[in-house]
Amino acid sequence: MLSRLKFAKYKTKADKKILDFISGVIEEGHSLIGPKAAYGIFDVAVSREVVRFASVNLTIKSSALAKRLKGAGRAALFVCTIGSDFVDMVNKYVTKGEVARATVLDAAGSEAVEALADYIDGVIKTKAKADGYAATARFSPGYGDWTIFDQVKVLKILKSGKIGVKATKSYIMLPEKSVTACIGLVKKGQRPIRKVYEKNISPLKK
Repeated sequence: MLSRLKFAKYKTKADKKILDFISGVIEEGHSLIGPKAAYGIFDVAVSREVVRFASVNLTIKSSALAKRLKGAGRAALFVCTIGSDFVDMVNKYVTKGEVARATVLDAAGSEAVEALADYIDGVIKTKAKADGYAATARFSPGYGDWTIFDQVKVLKILKSGKIGVKATKSYIMLPEKSVTACIGLVKKGQRPIRKVYEKNISPLKK
């Protein structure tokens, strides 16, 4: 969290007043989180620069993604979000001129959605392992040569509207604290599969 706020490790020291302020904003942020996610598992055909999800008519041209999915016969696509309340509150503080509070809250929201993405990543990998598959590291649109334009296609396939996520005309997701990603699943002797799951999961509750 401190690194996201540009505190240099071993160089920048936050005093108790600052840490108490940050802790208070984080505590406020907890009440604003509304975690939701959807994911699907599909057969894929991977070539050098192309990944094809034939059952949902999706073709992704990305050598970076193809490299990540090398050897995979299936892949999971997922979208997750912490909801719109978080960003609405950040914008409210900006409007009121409380820039420091808005900055800390925004950073807390980024940490929260990454924690949720890690959680959904774990859910998928646990299921993959139970089914006899090894999972690759997740990879998202906008990284490497995987164009962010494909984000709209992924959201459509996952019916993201059901969890309140959509994309603008400039391909930015709303709510802003949302993540999409792809995970490759590797196993010999693959068989056809297409499943879509929707979950409301809170990574903050044990």
